[in-house]
Amino acid sequence: MRLLRASLFRLVLWALLLITMFPLLWVVLTSIKPADISQALPPVWHFHPTLANYRNVLGGNTYTSQSFSVLLIHSAVVTVAATSLGLAVGIPAAYSLARVKFRGKRFTANWILSTIMFPPAVSVVPVFIIASRLGMMDTFPVLIIPYAAFGLPMVIWMLRSYIRQIPFEIEEAALVDGASQAAILRHVVLPLLMPGIVAASLLSGMLAWNEFLFALTLTRSAAKTAPVGISEFTNMYGTQWGSLTAAATVTVAPILLATMILRRRLVEGMTFGAVK
Repeated sequence: MRLLRASLFRLVLWALLLITMFPLLWVVLTSIKPADISQALPPVWHFHPTLANYRNVLGGNTYTSQSFSVLLIHSAVVTVAATSLGLAVGIPAAYSLARVKFRGKRFTANWILSTIMFPPAVSVVPVFIIASRLGMMDTFPVLIIPYAAFGLPMVIWMLRSYIRQIPFEIEEAALVDGASQAAILRHVVLPLLMPGIVAASLLSGMLAWNEFLFALTLTRSAAKTAPVGISEFTNMYGTQWGSLTAAATVTVAPILLATMILRRRLVEGMTFGAVK
């Protein structure tokens, strides 16, 4: 009876997984269909796969203004820079909130938590005005700084929780040996904090990689990212479904690949401290 229940439970999970993955499967299948059957109704399931859509998208042979490979490079630069900036600020801030005693510590922590509920969309107009006056429109910093700021509260709170689970006795032993606070953070805390850093980096990186509204509003061509480029496959001439789905697949692939490679670290980071 127990074996039957377990089998039924797994069957239901696989069914739910297939339902959840169906849109992604549809996108991938459409991206490898020839152009003449990509919009056929009812859908054509028997066809000869082709990589022409990927060649056109990555080679710039579409109606869009730029090659999609260039937009992917822009997205990678913005994502890596925003994630690195968020970690550079978030790790010391999380350590201070977890270990250092100062007046207003609880208020500061609660205020940082409250900013997670702040919708980024309401700041588009102020950021647009500031960027215009500073001459920063269509540059990488105009995206990197807001992306890092929006991911910073999540990074701080995640890493703060992980640091509080690290036994303080380890740091005390380093202090006895004469290590400075900066040396303890670098050589003792950071290695133990690596699962949390990986989890926070992936979540913050996904936020920056997928963001659309700021990239659409604040960039034109020099710093335009992949999500904005995907939207350009729908224009006055119609929707280029083959190119659009190929671009979407190429955009999703790095996140899926990074998650699969770092999945063990990600699970460790998400569950760190859950069981004592």
